[in-house]
Amino acid sequence: MGGRPVARAHQGRAGVGELVSGFRARDARVFRPYPDEVPWDLLERVALDGRALREALELNLLRVAKYEDRVIGAYGIRPLEPTVYELVGLVVAEGYRRKGLGSWLLGHAIGLAESRGAREILVRGAAQPARGAFLASAGFIDAGGELRLTLMPE
Repeated sequence: MGGRPVARAHQGRAGVGELVSGFRARDARVFRPYPDEVPWDLLERVALDGRALREALELNLLRVAKYEDRVIGAYGIRPLEPTVYELVGLVVAEGYRRKGLGSWLLGHAIGLAESRGAREILVRGAAQPARGAFLASAGFIDAGGELRLTLMPE
């Protein structure tokens, strides 16, 4: 039979613990989540403010990435001012990390914020070196305890 089998150790809806081969970020589809699809277990690991995540959900600004009907990533944004949005969480399930999905979701989050009028996006509490480096690679700059991305008009 062709190819290697995909080994899976699925734990819960979010795909934590899965070993995934052959996955590409663009294989995932991004949606507004149904109430039972919000991966709180994943999001609460990266968000400093659970209230901000709930606000993102209430404002329809929370998105989930799904692959084979499983939630494998998510992000939330919220407006702080009409042109300033905050990225309140961005997370990818373990088996899908380092495959471009985080970058794909970050781009999606930036596009959603921009479509709502954002000219600047900030991330608070991005002190973890890996998270800071990931965001810096996308153009975020350190602005005294938070990271900021200024969006350029066309």
